[in-house]
Amino acid sequence: MVRTAVILASDDKGMAPVFGIPAARRLALHLVRIGFTHIHMVGRVNSFVPVLSDLVPERCFHPVMNGESLERVVRELGIPAEERVLVLKANLVADRSALARFLASCGEATACRMEVAGARGRNDGLYLADQANLVSIVDSLWSNSDLDPAVLKDIKEIPALGGLPSIIEDRETDAGKSEDRLVKALGAQTEADDGLMARYFDRHISQFVSRRLAHTGIMPNHITLIGMTLGLIGALLLSLQGYWVKVVGSFLFVVCVIVDGVDGEVARLKMKESTFGHYLDIVTDNIVHAAIFVGIAFGLYHDTGDAGYLGYLWVLLGGFCVCLVAVYVFILRLDADTLSRSPKTLRIMALVTNRDFAYLVFALAVIGRLSWFLLGAALGSYAFAIVLCFVGSRERRTRAAAIKHPASSQ
Repeated sequence: MVRTAVILASDDKGMAPVFGIPAARRLALHLVRIGFTHIHMVGRVNSFVPVLSDLVPERCFHPVMNGESLERVVRELGIPAEERVLVLKANLVADRSALARFLASCGEATACRMEVAGARGRNDGLYLADQANLVSIVDSLWSNSDLDPAVLKDIKEIPALGGLPSIIEDRETDAGKSEDRLVKALGAQTEADDGLMARYFDRHISQFVSRRLAHTGIMPNHITLIGMTLGLIGALLLSLQGYWVKVVGSFLFVVCVIVDGVDGEVARLKMKESTFGHYLDIVTDNIVHAAIFVGIAFGLYHDTGDAGYLGYLWVLLGGFCVCLVAVYVFILRLDADTLSRSPKTLRIMALVTNRDFAYLVFALAVIGRLSWFLLGAALGSYAFAIVLCFVGSRERRTRAAAIKHPASSQ
């Protein structure tokens, strides 16, 4: 497992702000979050100390003013001989998934490289090097010179995806381009779990908004609460008598769903992801969903005077409880590794988090058929729980058989 990184700062380009955060700090934050325990800052480090001192210990700042002392400093870093090292420039911009994909793709290779967008040096890139190649790679990145042919022939090339990583050479133009690439990468990270409307409609709007909000002082949790407020207002309007209030209420629910994507995007762009924010998002989503269903039931009751709609509501709430138990037993109790080996369960998880049904609510409100949605949701909640229990039980038996008879399961 790679745990050591060397960040090179031959100039101060790594101080260029990307969504208000110096590029070098973004790199260090990502490295810490994916498990790096030793980060060495090598080069003209004085300007970086104030922005990295909480992430990089004082002893790991290594001043180097020219290439002549670079080799000596690198050899004196105290890195164990058997350990491979991630080497990158301070002005490189990447997201966590790009760094993680690079490390995973390298496998056990002794030297790897991923080219970067916007590079002007012939060998600019993201490198993984063992001790035999470390000095040569560091010197090449520092001086923008050709790599030693003996090193080059053994390097495993890893293709970049989506324009990341990128490099900042010109603060005026490259920082903005890197921000565009980070925003574009957001869609790739959520594409597998997004529903049809989220993928082709919601995300275009949310990313447009997120890119602009990421330059403001607004925090992701504020956006979460704004979205919840919009959803609750929508639920209140849905509960009232009349056609147009229901159309407006269902439209506000759609807006709430779009805003629900903005908070996570802004959190990733501003490096403000947190456990509290994650659970706040989950809790507010469920509050809004429950309020929407209650609002629809009471709105139909107020329109028709038929108390049967309130009965449907109780059936629906019972179905939700059954679904929560099934999700807990067959999804939430699984560890990440087990879950990754359960493709059908993963597909069901995607259905759980899919909020495209907001558009169905809006469409049915427009044609005056919200009763269809209430009845369908009441019955569908039980059907969903039954399917999840069936699939989860089968995959549980399959995993148990694989553990009991490992040879026959291969």
